[in-house]
Amino acid sequence: MKLFHNKVIGKLLAAVLGIACAVYFGWTFSFFVYWLAQSFIGDSNISPQVAAWIGGVIMFLAVVFVFFFAEYAKEEVDAYSEFRGDYSFSKALRQLKWAILFVELGSLLFRLFQLHFAPIGIAMVAIGLALLYLAHLFGKVLHAQVNVPLDIEAGRVREDAGRKALNAVRQGLNKITSADDLRAIHSGDFSPIDKVKAEDEHDRNNEQAREKARQRELTAKRDSDRQATQDYLKPRDKASSNGYSKQPVDF
Repeated sequence: MKLFHNKVIGKLLAAVLGIACAVYFGWTFSFFVYWLAQSFIGDSNISPQVAAWIGGVIMFLAVVFVFFFAEYAKEEVDAYSEFRGDYSFSKALRQLKWAILFVELGSLLFRLFQLHFAPIGIAMVAIGLALLYLAHLFGKVLHAQVNVPLDIEAGRVREDAGRKALNAVRQGLNKITSADDLRAIHSGDFSPIDKVKAEDEHDRNNEQAREKARQRELTAKRDSDRQATQDYLKPRDKASSNGYSKQPVDF
């Protein structure tokens, strides 16, 4: 259940659903660009298919900007307008959002016209309008989730710390068998668990000390063996190993 009850998963889902909406808008706009390229470009180096892909990608990026990054842009543009005393910048940002909205609406209506106002075309327009609104909502919700107020985040940190502390207490509870200690814990006194944790820590420190001592002994033995090997392999003097001289004898 923790996999689904997860703040990160919720943010990812909001982002994925918003991107899916943007993909739909790019797809519907590509039909309009394809028709424009086929009708007006004529013979050129750009085929209608390539033009449709380019137009779809541009619309996808425009929708992603408007519904996911417009809130950050709004904060910056409003601050700049306030600083300059010129609110045309804030107005331009709002007009940009509406312009992209109208372009997408136009592509939906064009698709309806292409389908001769068939029920599937009406359904596509309805779905497009719903997705425009959903993309706006996803962008708002995601912006709020990413920019959580500091007091809320501080409260979550405290709750997470408390849960981890209680999980550690639960792990120590499994090692307690004394009835008196269990009764004390039941009454709200967690000192027996702290005592168990202190004993575990002491045993862990002792084990680490013993391990370090074993490592020192092993290192000393290796150094001794290495020195003995080096001494044995050193070049010998002129005397033979049995004590007799190897120099020739004059007769």
